[in-house]
Amino acid sequence: MRVAGRTRSLTLRWLETIEGDQRTYLLKLLGLAAVYFGSAKLGLSLAFMNSSISAVWPPTGIALAALVFWGYRMWPGVALGALAANSWTGIPIYSTLGITLGNTGEALVGAYLLRTVADFRPSMERVRDVIALALLAGILSTMVSATVGVGSLLLADDVSTGGIWDAWRTWWLGDAGGDLLVAPAIMVAVTHWPYRRAPGEAIEAVVLAAALAGVSVFVFYDTVPRAFLVFPPMIWAALRFWQPGAVAASLLLAGIAIPLTANDHGSFSGFDLDQRLQLAQTFVGVAAMSALVLAAVMTERQRIEGAARYISETLQKGLLPAHLPKIPGIQTAVDFRPAGEGQLVGGDFYDWFESGARSWDVMLGDIGGKGPAAARTTALARYTLRADAVHEARPSEILRLLNGAILRQAPGETCTVAYGRLVLARAGGAQVILSVAGHPLPLVVRRDGSVEQVGGIGTLLGAVPNPILADQRTELGPGDALLLYTDGLTDAYAPERIVSQAELAAALESCAGQSAAGIASGVQEVLLDGGDRGPRDDITILVLRVPGSG
Repeated sequence: MRVAGRTRSLTLRWLETIEGDQRTYLLKLLGLAAVYFGSAKLGLSLAFMNSSISAVWPPTGIALAALVFWGYRMWPGVALGALAANSWTGIPIYSTLGITLGNTGEALVGAYLLRTVADFRPSMERVRDVIALALLAGILSTMVSATVGVGSLLLADDVSTGGIWDAWRTWWLGDAGGDLLVAPAIMVAVTHWPYRRAPGEAIEAVVLAAALAGVSVFVFYDTVPRAFLVFPPMIWAALRFWQPGAVAASLLLAGIAIPLTANDHGSFSGFDLDQRLQLAQTFVGVAAMSALVLAAVMTERQRIEGAARYISETLQKGLLPAHLPKIPGIQTAVDFRPAGEGQLVGGDFYDWFESGARSWDVMLGDIGGKGPAAARTTALARYTLRADAVHEARPSEILRLLNGAILRQAPGETCTVAYGRLVLARAGGAQVILSVAGHPLPLVVRRDGSVEQVGGIGTLLGAVPNPILADQRTELGPGDALLLYTDGLTDAYAPERIVSQAELAAALESCAGQSAAGIASGVQEVLLDGGDRGPRDDITILVLRVPGSG
């Protein structure tokens, strides 16, 4: 005890004399060597064919993960751990050095192939990363250790010439299992902390673990071949918990399958120990890689959907005006509600702008479809209407010019628009000149609560070269309000429910006398009562109100 304490004291004093970075590096090396040694002793405890050959070899995965994260300079830690572990197997020193060289070279080759050749990401969120780990590390780099290790034992006459193939296969499968089970578990544990991205909940994880453990015990205890039964819970783990679920499920499966198989239970019983462990290790490795591939598919899909959502939201904001000017003497309110989170860019657009002395133009439209094509037509419609309003006074003619632009620049696309020119009266109130092209007709709610439909039904834009369009004038007095809306308001819960004109008029009538914002929100409160279910289409409501008693 006194000698051990003195040695520990000297070691600590030696570490204190080393600079911080070097001290950290040395501690990493010693920690890696210790972990490698401990896991190697566990693997060698299952050696049957030879004291140096085991079908279960976790150190391979530990060494690979260390070199992937910390770089090639960690190789002395691998070499030290391998040398210490193999020094107790009773083989000559030159064979021990040969095995150490093979184990170290295996880790260096695997890390090089992953980091340099495959551009590997240890988060394992791409299918290519899982395939690279399986092929480059699990299959190719492990051949280095198996070949050098068996060759070293052959020189010491510890392996017979006739048993070279069996020894090499056992060694290779054991190392491959370490790369396919232990390495991804370490990599995912480090890169995915704190494991909150996957959709699965904690209670679900407990139920899943219990289900997988129960199925694994059932499969690997009974001699009837039922190994395929573990795949449903493995798929469950990958779908709901992604990479952390896949590696945790793989480790749980291995922790049950390998000990039971080693004790001659389960589907692989009846063979000698090394053969049983080879079969169990191969099965668990295939299951682990399958789960990781499925998890990578899920995360790649989630990443693509997230990018599409970001692009859609950014593009949608660019297609809608960020700030709308105040119209003198008119209350304004606009409410845009997209169909749902993660939906493609919608086709609803709105705008108003000053078009002349005491006149303002207002528009509300809906492009058929969603996505990039709808976004292109939305931009075309909004800016074409603005440009044509400079030199054209009639709303119907402005819409006719837009129809020609759609036919030329976006053939096959269609558009509905309600377009109005608001002429402000000096004594208060306003006159609205409306033209409607295939759009739901606007409504006016008077100060006394009466509701009337305004505008005339016109032709959908982009459908025919000569659309039928007309202008209609409507007077707005104090307390009157004009409501423009897209068909998403009436068809929000179609086909189960479609809001009738009578229901819409009744909802608007109940909001008479309120502010423009109050009318916009009040109409939606009455009509959009679908509960937890979101609307099926974008909804846009635009209200213009002349202030006054009501």
